[in-house]
Amino acid sequence: MGEPRTWHVACVDENFRVLTAEDGFFALFGVSAFELRHRGILECLHPDAAEGPRHALTALATGSRLEATERVVLAGLGGTMVAAELTALALAGSRRIVLAARRVSPDRDRRPPLSRLEALILEGLAAGVPTTELAERAHLSRQGVEYHVGAMIRQFGVPNRTALVAKAHAAGVYTVDTWPPRVDPRLLGESREAVGS
Repeated sequence: MGEPRTWHVACVDENFRVLTAEDGFFALFGVSAFELRHRGILECLHPDAAEGPRHALTALATGSRLEATERVVLAGLGGTMVAAELTALALAGSRRIVLAARRVSPDRDRRPPLSRLEALILEGLAAGVPTTELAERAHLSRQGVEYHVGAMIRQFGVPNRTALVAKAHAAGVYTVDTWPPRVDPRLLGESREAVGS
């Protein structure tokens, strides 16, 4: 597939189905050429992070926008997730779009390390654990959990819990191919507090 920062190019129609593409493009999405031509690009995005790219690509297809760049999470086969960047350009006089995609390295250095409490809460949110159960695991009250969730929502610069989980996925916070979701242990601060089990 080449280096992680290598761009792979495709041409898609107004329904975002691939018309032609480099082999590396299909490999990046983790699907066969046949499957991607019939499913379309948007169906390969993680549903929690698909809204922004959907709006941007729709604006390109309708001619109300000429170019767009979006960070996305690709949901590949077997539940694999890949953080990627998509850059799209509408072709003049056509409803076709040139789309370039590349894998991006998880952005681990821009924010401080996560505490074990933050990791526990992020794991619980991604797994759909109810707040009351999450509070028990973290030895907090419901309000304590809500406080920490709110703090992480502000830290990640997102509007709600769903977007928090999606942004954490896009930033490479979770390990790949793991259920229930687990925060990458390399992101934990060594001196931060331990909680729960």
